[in-house]
Amino acid sequence: MMLRCSGLPFLPGNTFQDIGRSKFHKSHHFDQRNQVCILVDAKRPGIGGTPLLATDTPEYTLPSLYPPKYGPARPGWLEYDRQVLCFYGYFQETLGNVDRIPYQIRKVRILYYLEDETMQVSEPRTLNSGIPQGCLVTRQRIPRPPPYDSEFTSLLDLNINHTVQLFDRVYTITGCDEFTRRFLNRLGVAVPGAIEQPCDPATDLRRQQDSAKMAKRPAYKIDTLGKFLQYDRKVLRFKGVWDDRGSVFGDVHELDVLYHLSDDTFEIKEKLPVNSGRDSNGMFLRRGRLPKTFDHLPSMGESTPVMVLNVVGGGLKGGRYLTDCVGIGKSDGNYYRETELRIGARINVYGRMVLLTGCDRFTESYYREMYGLEDFTPLYGYSAPREQFVHSRRMERELPPFNGWGTHEDSEGNCLTLEPKPPKINFRKFVVYDRCSLRFGARMISNIRENNDRFFVINYYLSDDTISVYEIPIRNSGFLGGEFIKRRKLFLPAQDPYCAERPACYGPEHFYLGANVRLQDHQFHITNADIYALRFMEQHCEEFPLSNLGKIVRKLRDAMQPQYKQYVAKHMAKVTQMKIDGRTVSTIPYEGLREILIELLGDRIVDQEIVTLCRLFSAESEQPDPCDRELVRSAVHAELNRALWNDLDRTKEHIYHLEPINAEWLTPQRTRTIVKACKIPLDSVLVDKMLLVLNKNDQGHISTGDFLTMLDPSAIPSKPIQPLNIKHDVCHFTPYRVTGKLVNWDELLAHIDLERTLTNQTS
Repeated sequence: MMLRCSGLPFLPGNTFQDIGRSKFHKSHHFDQRNQVCILVDAKRPGIGGTPLLATDTPEYTLPSLYPPKYGPARPGWLEYDRQVLCFYGYFQETLGNVDRIPYQIRKVRILYYLEDETMQVSEPRTLNSGIPQGCLVTRQRIPRPPPYDSEFTSLLDLNINHTVQLFDRVYTITGCDEFTRRFLNRLGVAVPGAIEQPCDPATDLRRQQDSAKMAKRPAYKIDTLGKFLQYDRKVLRFKGVWDDRGSVFGDVHELDVLYHLSDDTFEIKEKLPVNSGRDSNGMFLRRGRLPKTFDHLPSMGESTPVMVLNVVGGGLKGGRYLTDCVGIGKSDGNYYRETELRIGARINVYGRMVLLTGCDRFTESYYREMYGLEDFTPLYGYSAPREQFVHSRRMERELPPFNGWGTHEDSEGNCLTLEPKPPKINFRKFVVYDRCSLRFGARMISNIRENNDRFFVINYYLSDDTISVYEIPIRNSGFLGGEFIKRRKLFLPAQDPYCAERPACYGPEHFYLGANVRLQDHQFHITNADIYALRFMEQHCEEFPLSNLGKIVRKLRDAMQPQYKQYVAKHMAKVTQMKIDGRTVSTIPYEGLREILIELLGDRIVDQEIVTLCRLFSAESEQPDPCDRELVRSAVHAELNRALWNDLDRTKEHIYHLEPINAEWLTPQRTRTIVKACKIPLDSVLVDKMLLVLNKNDQGHISTGDFLTMLDPSAIPSKPIQPLNIKHDVCHFTPYRVTGKLVNWDELLAHIDLERTLTNQTS
């Protein structure tokens, strides 16, 4: 009968005949016979049928299991790879009459690996056995006992109801698994049925001891699941006070008494006033059952649900316990229940008398439905005012004037404490407004005529209320441009910076269109803002009243109400009819609306309010403004110079490798692939903006020459640009301009809603 391993294809002939004989494969494939190292895959007694060496004598060999020319053609390590025979057995260990147990039976599992005839013996782990268990004999070839110690234990020595000696222990085999039985049967070995293993006296004694500890047939079963499901998360809440003014430094403590209906437990929390000076977390009593009287700790077994009456027998050795069948001696009336709680009642909390003064609505409804109570009038006069906890108010300390060193926060820290501490920052504000800045365009106001033509970008950082000013360079203006004021907090004008009090700083509400701000003795007039700043102020209109549509419309309504019809008829010439999205709309340009509002309100309206109206009542669909090519190119060159990128030749080679024939035009997707493949240090947002400003043909393909010129800072130097946060500021390169915008005149008048009001008043 031919045996082949599952999963290996069968090849005819002697394809595997010499595998393993001329090449070494595994570390444990060597065997030593007659002081000569041989491969294990050579034919051995019981598998091959021929002597291992020419020097082997017939008396030391066993007959083959296979007829001639019918043995396995492949080596043993390949024929029987991953095939393991498993036998079950036991061995008897003498204990020396420990606890009247002369011996114990230890069950083992014997594994026989067919690939190299190694064996392993392990013992399954038993809970609380008291002996080390696990692997008893590691995997190895085990020699036979003397006088056959020159040979190793083989497969023919293992069978059910046989004993085998492995080293110094004798194992009795009692069974095997199904795979082992089939394998031995195919080899022609008869395998008897499994025999029963003897009982272990130590295990039986241990089982008797464990059973003696368990209560025999409890008289009743306490089931609290129904009450838990009915009253889970339902809590009776009472207000209480503990008057401790009789003791030294005692006060009146306000408490919250919580009674959990699911398990009849109490939980008491103390309401600590602000700056009370008490080192406590507010927990007055942890959750648990509250006894009415407490004079000693409960003894062992006193609070158990099952009561043991007496012990019959010899205790752990064959005895048993009797439980209380009728609840004799069981006392459960020493704990507070919900029936004993009411307004005005006093409960003893381990020696502290707590007076219940009120309850919540759920507690009132519970007692009204369950017990029919109606009077839930709270008790007044027991509240603890804050003055009882603050015995003496600390006078405000007068600080010395600021000397100009460091910041005001650092100077205050040096004056308040002996050991200076760094000033605390508003971390919550930093997390919410991190990398958020409002950008405004401004023009300098000066007595010098040349300074009036200088333009600046004012950045207000919302995370820490700091301001930075950057000058936009203008060619042949005589001014270099760049950073004008470093990022810092700037104080409002007309303040003494060297006083004791901290001077007020500029806030976000001070910056709006049409505002004049004085930053470090320089006067600026804000002329425009980016889209993000306008949108942010409109979304937070409570903090920015000039972007609050409701306040602006209310101001217009109050000013137009006396002369509404005459004023509208006067300016109807500026209104034009247009078709937008298939419907006729009355529109007015931004300049015309600005003249109307300034004529109506004069100095009471600013550009910020006019721009807000134009944005919210715009008659044009909002289209993204095109990016400025020079600004995008400056941003690209700034990023390349900062990363020290100078690998333009490699980029050209990569382009010609991808497009060897038509390399003049590239698709936008291919351009993005080139940027990633050549590892050009540009952010994806900046790459998208760059693709928008590059030259394109009719098919939308990008010019390769223009793309390479954009990546070469040395070819055409770009203007210096203010350091930007690419992920945030790259989308706002172009400031928002409202010149030429159209406003929906009909929608604006409908929102003012004066015509209907005047009609109702007339009628």
